[in-house]
Amino acid sequence: MIGRLDQKIEIERQVRTPDGAGGEVVAWAPIPADPSPWAKVTLLAGEEGALGAGVQARQRARFTIRARDDLRASDRIRWGGFLWNIEGHGRPVARALYQTITATAGELSA
Repeated sequence: MIGRLDQKIEIERQVRTPDGAGGEVVAWAPIPADPSPWAKVTLLAGEEGALGAGVQARQRARFTIRARDDLRASDRIRWGGFLWNIEGHGRPVARALYQTITATAGELSA
C-alpha cells in the first residue's frame, strides 16, 4: 500500500481566537501533528443539482492515509485545489496501518 500513497494532502482544523470586541474570529490552520500526510485518493460518485440559475456539483472522495488518532469530523482536507469536508473517518483499530476518510467537496444547497 505504501506505493499507492502518492498524493500529498493537508489536514486543517478550525481555530477560534478572540477578536478583542467580545467575539471570535474563526480561521483554519494545519493540525499540529503531521498536517501533510501522504494519501491514496479515490474519487467516488459525484452529483449535480440546480442552484438558482446554475448547476452546482458535489464530488465525494476516499482518502486512505497511515492510521492516526488525532482526526476530528470537524477537520477538513485541502487537496487538488479543493477543500474537502470530512464526512467520516474510521477510527483505526489496534495495530491498524491505514485509515480511510470519506469527504465531500462542493455543495448542492445554498
